[in-house]
Amino acid sequence: MPRSKHTIQPVTAPQQTYSTAEVARMWAVSESSVKRWSDSGALACIRTPGGHRRFTLQALLDFQRAGGVLRHSGRASTAPGQGDEVAATDATSLEEALAARDWAALQARYYEVAVAGDELAGVALLERAYRSGIPVVALKEHVLTPVLHLIGERWRRGELNIWEEHLASQVTLAATEHLHRQLPRAPFNGRLALCGCPEGDLHEIALHLVVELLEVEGWRVLSLGPNTPLFSFADAVRRFSPQLVCISATIVHDLERLRRDYGDFYHTARQHGARIVIGGAAFADPQVREIFIHDYQAAGLTDFLDYLRREFPTSDVKPDQLRKAR
Repeated sequence: MPRSKHTIQPVTAPQQTYSTAEVARMWAVSESSVKRWSDSGALACIRTPGGHRRFTLQALLDFQRAGGVLRHSGRASTAPGQGDEVAATDATSLEEALAARDWAALQARYYEVAVAGDELAGVALLERAYRSGIPVVALKEHVLTPVLHLIGERWRRGELNIWEEHLASQVTLAATEHLHRQLPRAPFNGRLALCGCPEGDLHEIALHLVVELLEVEGWRVLSLGPNTPLFSFADAVRRFSPQLVCISATIVHDLERLRRDYGDFYHTARQHGARIVIGGAAFADPQVREIFIHDYQAAGLTDFLDYLRREFPTSDVKPDQLRKAR
């Protein structure tokens, strides 16, 4: 049964770019190396009216996918003759970590490839873990989520730059989407979920993981995306009458405005019979939880999955629901 996922994109700021000096600090190389790669065409750049180089995040990702610093600088990652030995040792330690469900070791590996922007390595690591028998929900909850939290915290402490956080986000989105395409899907259950992040919250990865989980469980999902005002949530509920509304929030701003707007959304959701599930770091704050009156607060993806299967059993789906959903 076909499923559709519609995304309402928020208004975005102009594309962020990085200077030669910022890229050099990112990769621990000289500015002359960055300029040389740019002049050779290996690392794409744009020029300011004053002639200065500026690099987009996409250009940095493309460079990394093409081999990154090691390939273009000509430096060897291992001593001559040691490549095969190091690779074999590395593969053995990965297999040991997978067999033991050593989350700390897997987190360390994923952190390394994520902050380096190594999309191919991120995809390969998650796929190998999945093929070893680790459920995707466990991978997302015990590997991806802790690493992303760590990266966010290190950025806030000034230990990482914003482009490293952006690179890690791009790697994670690519890796999870690749894995999502391979997963078996439950038959369409006739139910509709509406998902989004409240206004001011730009953290889309947690939302992305929730949408993927719902789709695998047989739901049709409408994703409003990050940075969505609560009045837009209410309008979407009136338009689509979902059975479930999921609000993911890592950070929230302007509590008084949220308090005012959430009342209308909550009243609308109740009128249309929608249940409300909240989740994310923002809801650890009692003041935020008090505003976002809800049916359930998910502690994580595994907890959310248990809630879905408990509260929305497939035996409750009626034939007319399936016909209407089609």
